[in-house]
Amino acid sequence: MKIFTIGRKGADIVLDDDEQGVSRLHAELTVTAAKEYFLVDCGSSNGTFVKRQGAWQPVKQEFVFPDDGLRFGAVCITTLRELLQKVRV
Repeated sequence: MKIFTIGRKGADIVLDDDEQGVSRLHAELTVTAAKEYFLVDCGSSNGTFVKRQGAWQPVKQEFVFPDDGLRFGAVCITTLRELLQKVRV
């Protein structure tokens, strides 16, 4: 199991956001050994969202899937798969 932080500078997954709508520690993504993905909002100011059935739905903690669209504040990520490409090694 791996846990990745999502946010601004210093996070495992850094989201570029000039307007600072993304919190320093915005969310965490847990990747299980079975390749399941669990997304948790870390009390961000502007929310974490998943796009399901064409609509953005707020997320506090939820399993997400590789083809789900994600939004952190106003920063949209096409899919979870795209987000995982931003992991710092």
